[in-house]
Order: sequence, then C-alpha cells, then structure tokens
Amino acid sequence: MAARGRRPVAVLIDNPNAGRLSDDERERVLEAVRDSFEIDQVSTTARTTGVGIAKEVAHSGGELVIAFGGDGHVNEVANGLAGTDATLGIIPGGTMNVFARSLGIPMDAFEAIRHLRDRMYQRSRRVSLGLMDDRYFTFSAGCGFDAEAAERVDLDILAKRRFGEFFFFWSAFRVLMSGYRYRDPTMTVKGDFGEVRVAMAIASNTGPYAYLGKRSVQVAPRVELDGGLDVFGLRKMRMHELPIYAWRCVVSKNLIEDKDAFYESDLETFEITGDEPFKRHVDGEPLERARATRFSIARDVLKVKA
Repeated sequence: MAARGRRPVAVLIDNPNAGRLSDDERERVLEAVRDSFEIDQVSTTARTTGVGIAKEVAHSGGELVIAFGGDGHVNEVANGLAGTDATLGIIPGGTMNVFARSLGIPMDAFEAIRHLRDRMYQRSRRVSLGLMDDRYFTFSAGCGFDAEAAERVDLDILAKRRFGEFFFFWSAFRVLMSGYRYRDPTMTVKGDFGEVRVAMAIASNTGPYAYLGKRSVQVAPRVELDGGLDVFGLRKMRMHELPIYAWRCVVSKNLIEDKDAFYESDLETFEITGDEPFKRHVDGEPLERARATRFSIARDVLKVKA
C-alpha cells in the first residue's frame, strides 16, 4: 500500500482500440492516470496479449494492474491476474463496461481514476469469477445464439466503435433474420438440476447481462457476484416473439418467466454439450467452437480495487 501523499505505483495495460474515445480523448485520460499514479504503461497489440502481460506483471511482483479498456480487455487482464496477489483496477474505456458497472466504478474515465486513487488506502476486495473450461469470465459467457451475435460484432470493429452497444443488439437481430440455425434445441445443459434441451444458453457470474444505453438488460435476476453461477436458456428461439424477449430483458426484467425459458441459480458447476460444435464467448469475446464445455465458479480468485 502506498504511503499517503505519494503517487501509488501501478502498471497500466491499455487497449488502444477499445470503445469510442478519440486519440486526443484517450491521451487526456492517460495523462490523468500519470498525474495520479507512478505508472509503467503497456499497450496490447493483439487479442489475448493482455493475459500474458498481466500474468508477467503479477509473477514479477507487481501489486496493482490497471486495465484501461472495455469488457474484453478487462477479461484478458483478469485472466492474467486470477489466482495471484496482484490487484486489478479498472478505468472503463469500452462500449458497455458491464463488469466495471457491477463493481460500482464510475463510467466517466476521469471520475474512475479519482475513484481508484481514493481507494488505494483501503483493503482490496476479493471477488469470484466464472470459468468456461479453463477461461475465466467476469460477468457472462454464452453458447449458441449470443455467441453468434458477439462474433458478428467482433468482425466489424469500426461499427462497434461508432454505434456502441446498439450494434450488439442489431447484430443479434441480424443473426435471427439471417435464418439462425439454432432456433430449435441443439444443446443440452446438464447439472444437479437434471438435463434440459436448449437452443441457447448464458452463464452469469454477476448482472446485468448487458446495457442498452442506460438501461440494463437482465437475463439472470437472482445472480450475485459472491454467489454461484446462474444459467439461463431458451428451449426454442421464436422469431415472432423477439419483441417479447426484448421487452422482458430490458423493461420488465422477467425473461425467465417466458414459457420457453430455463433458469437455475447459485450453481457450483454444470456442463453444456451440443449435437454439433457450437460457438462460445466469454464477456463478449468469441472463442473457438466446442462440442462440450464445462462451467464452474472460482471463488475469491481475483483481487479488485472498487
């Protein structure tokens, strides 16, 4: 812990391609970080490089690692720090910043810097993460439909930066309109609750699932960050009920009451298998297809300043 009056020492890992900040705006944020912290700055150059950078910093004795970027970038840094004594700090710089919001971190980058600096003299908090096989996720991981949408977003970074979170929901709509082939059940969720056939499934470590502007999008209303995992699924994807799905996610927050919904909460582990390889994502970051994937909760595995 830094002595009061001195700038705390930190390593800043930033993603220069995250969010909708201009180069000038991004530089002003970085300058504000330098004014508040004694930092070494490292920029990621490609996907997943943040994992290795964070892991190297932690194993070399680094105490505070600040992630400046969006949900995918925070996921990478968290994967590198999980299970170590290094602490994660977050400066939101992405589109939705779901995990940062769930921790109560301000969305304005400059306010987030002050928020982090003010908490340098307080104890770090330990939080649990979800695991999809051997990859941690901070707030959600999906199989099937929403992974297809996440992949579409990932293929058009310019549109993502321009239109923000609205582009994700537009991409999801386009997946359905293009003849989404998993409208009928093609996956099986297995756990202590039994077996359920679903067309899509989302595991949640905390809520909400996403944001549409300032509105939260909720698929796991009972999930708690310090609890187990929740899993939500739809047994069928019905195109004509898309407006109902949207209303229940964004407005009434009761999608789990849909006649085709499946929902279990506070789980230690469960498994999803597919009739054929299915697409997957963690925190909106696409992963390779799999025929089977195991979910579990990793308790108190990450130290955060929030």
